[in-house]
Amino acid sequence: MTPPLIFNALLGLLVTLGVPASLASFVIAGMKLRNEGGANYQASGGFLKWLFWGAFFLTLPGLSVWLVQESVPGATQLVMASPSTPYTNGISKVANDFVDDVLISHIVPIVAASLVFKALLDHSQGTSPLGSIITAMFLLGVQGTYNLATGSWLSSGAYGTTDLLMNVFNYAAGTISPIVGGLAISAGILAFVQHKQWKSFVASGIGFLSVAGIWALIKTWTGVSI
Repeated sequence: MTPPLIFNALLGLLVTLGVPASLASFVIAGMKLRNEGGANYQASGGFLKWLFWGAFFLTLPGLSVWLVQESVPGATQLVMASPSTPYTNGISKVANDFVDDVLISHIVPIVAASLVFKALLDHSQGTSPLGSIITAMFLLGVQGTYNLATGSWLSSGAYGTTDLLMNVFNYAAGTISPIVGGLAISAGILAFVQHKQWKSFVASGIGFLSVAGIWALIKTWTGVSI
């Protein structure tokens, strides 16, 4: 039985909204990162959850195609659903415009700027400013990370979501971690000059600089090829 047009239109609208929803999920992940300490995040915390949902929404079309290949009932309707109907086009346009023009272009820079200001306040009170600085860098890099995710990182099929998350980890280990490590060592030098506790900063900096090497060593020990 052919489903009514309204069902196909609403289903297509949800699939189309997956793209702006993934970008919004990455932004929320950045905000959760600050709540969980910035440089440190909980294994079951909101940062990883929203990062997963962002990857899931982004790879949903590829997962739909894989479900069709596996002959899952109803998957064909998910792939063939079309949002091009007069009563759903406006919703899709508003959602995309809000994410691109309001959330990314205006709200994210303001939040990042406030986090930089908070980092200065944290430092003036004798606490580490790394949490706010790292979160500000993550939020300002959301658009670039999203462009990479929709470009060279994006793959279709059953493993699209996990492949995207692994590419995010490789990007964090190879690009973001060295920057964070340099900031941590700089904070350690500043703490040493001020006769404060500096060893933890230096140790953290060395750890961040060695993330890629530690991960390669663990894979070698366990015999896992990812």
